[in-house]
Amino acid sequence: MSHDRIDKALELWQRFPDNDLSRFNLAQAYVDANDYAPAVEHLRALCVKKPEWMVAHIQLGKSLIALGHSVEARPILEHALELAIGQHHDSPREELTELLRTL
Repeated sequence: MSHDRIDKALELWQRFPDNDLSRFNLAQAYVDANDYAPAVEHLRALCVKKPEWMVAHIQLGKSLIALGHSVEARPILEHALELAIGQHHDSPREELTELLRTL
């Protein structure tokens, strides 16, 4: 099932490569399939393009942790925490605070 979702998301992103939501949807499909390496590739691109997109940073950090790259994930998650605070997102702020404690 997750490969069907990846295939559909990939097809959509290929049709609309400049659409950030279609790229995020593809990255999320990879994350949901526990296929973190391609997710990281797409999430990195989104974070560079949209440095204020908190959710993309959270997913990138979590994906890096899943790949065993906790040291690399820390500054990304710290940035996501700053975004959560600045954008007044309480639930992500709490989640990120706890996640950073475990790193």
